[in-house]
Parts: sequence; structure tokens; C-alpha cells
Amino acid sequence: MKIALVPISAKPYHAGHHYLIERAALENDKVLVYASTSDRIRKGEFPVMGSVMEHIWKNEIAYILPDCAEVIYGGSPVRKVYEAIGAACENVDMSTTFTVYSDVVDTKENYPTENRRKYMEPLYSAGIVKFAAEVLPEAYIRGAGAPDISATKIRKALAAGDFVKFTSYMPSGLNSYSCWNHLRR
Repeated sequence: MKIALVPISAKPYHAGHHYLIERAALENDKVLVYASTSDRIRKGEFPVMGSVMEHIWKNEIAYILPDCAEVIYGGSPVRKVYEAIGAACENVDMSTTFTVYSDVVDTKENYPTENRRKYMEPLYSAGIVKFAAEVLPEAYIRGAGAPDISATKIRKALAAGDFVKFTSYMPSGLNSYSCWNHLRR
């Protein structure tokens, strides 16, 4: 079995996140999406509440996800990836492979080699754990293979009241109007 692990904070969710999930679904049997439910409140930025995002996940995003995707809410998405692979290491099963999906920058920052060796052995050394952004980097560089979108741009559109720009960052099929209304409350 091939399992994809997709850690995302999604404050808020956008077409770049959706790209990762859809790509993971094309290449794997099962996609586990780890979605943060913590609040994102920073000085000078539009706040995004975790409870609002969880509502949007369950009532909007869920309907456009591939059938093989399962969303797991709460906690640190990156830590959840380490925990999932750590648990798999305890029950060494060489017939299951794991691929982590994140962009090139996040992969390098969140999964340094020393952590892989510390928390993902023996599966990492055996090639059972892979990182999509290292296997095919050009597909996971924003603006090259992946959509050139960031949650920062979306929070700026929310703060400016720019619904048109906000909508341009959303994945096809998502009810942007409903997401906008929930986020702007």
C-alpha cells in the first residue's frame, strides 16, 4: 500500500494545498491530511481562527477532496507526520510506503536529515519513507510546478476586503463565498 502524508496548517486553505492533496491522491492509495486547528493570530495580520477553519474543512473542503483522502484534525501537522512514521517504524511493514507531500522549502525546513535518522528509522534508510519534493522538486516549487499561492497573500486579501483576489487563490469547486463569509465574521 502507498500512503501519502500531507501536513498543512491551512490558515486558510488554498489552491496550493489542494494541489498537494490531488497530486498525492493520484500517486497513492490513501492520503492522510493533517490539518491544524490552532488559531493564527499575529500582529499586523488578518487572524484566522482554528475553529472557523475546522468548520470550513468539514462543511466546504471535504466535498472537493479526493475519495481516498482522510483529514485528521488538531495538533501540529508536522509532528503528526513524525508520529505516523514513528508508529510505522515500530510495526515494520516493508509492503507499505510513505510519501510526505509539502513544498521544497517546507520539506527542507521541517524534515532535516538528522530528524529523519532519529525518528524515521529503519523505514527512512530502507527507502520506505520518501519526500515528494525531493523525488521531483520542480513539481513542488511555488510558481514552477505548484501554484504560486501563499496563505499570507490570502490573509492580505481578507484584510483588504478583496473578495476577487481571495477567490482567485481558492481551488476550483470550493464555495469561496461561504469560506469568505466564515473567515470574515
